[in-house]
Amino acid sequence: MKNNIGKRGKCEVELLLEQISQITHGVVLNRIKPKVQSEGIEYPILSISQLLDEENGITDYEVPSVFVDKKKVDNLNLAKEHSIVIGLTSFHRAAVLEKQHEGKIIPSNFVSIEFRDGIMDPYYFAWYFNEHPEIRLQRDIAIQGNSSVKVLSIHMIRQLMIECPDLATQMSIGKLYYYQKRKQLLLMERMKLEKSVLSEEMMQYLKKL
Repeated sequence: MKNNIGKRGKCEVELLLEQISQITHGVVLNRIKPKVQSEGIEYPILSISQLLDEENGITDYEVPSVFVDKKKVDNLNLAKEHSIVIGLTSFHRAAVLEKQHEGKIIPSNFVSIEFRDGIMDPYYFAWYFNEHPEIRLQRDIAIQGNSSVKVLSIHMIRQLMIECPDLATQMSIGKLYYYQKRKQLLLMERMKLEKSVLSEEMMQYLKKL
């Protein structure tokens, strides 16, 4: 495997993920809480359940929050648009954060990833991590724990070798992946509407009997 960075910072062939990005473990919430709630600032929390709801087209979910000690605010790991999170427990996938996620605390059941400028398209990486057969196999092998609690290793994430074509190719693949996800959401929404309409029609038919 080759492991090179071009003179202009462009990807060439394959690179270690930790070489081209900043990988940060999420915050342990109990360590940032104030002793007295009045001494804290309330922040929303990014949760696995939110990401799962969004994958299923649900947007009216509740957002949990936590009060943070004012002295620890500057050290928070906060969600940023177009950065990546990978779930370490029960959500062993990569998600590209969007506008609605900005400013939420990233807790310790995630790692966040920010790429160096011009190195990696975030949607390409999400596709590569979630769908590439070799990465899926590595991910399955690396999941640690018993059958009820499976934890993805941060070390495994840092040591991932990422196939890294030119940025234009990445963006083409990333765009296809993004629109595939959008299409899936629209199809789910259509099915919900059709179910609702059919249910109403059946009720109306019943009333006419």
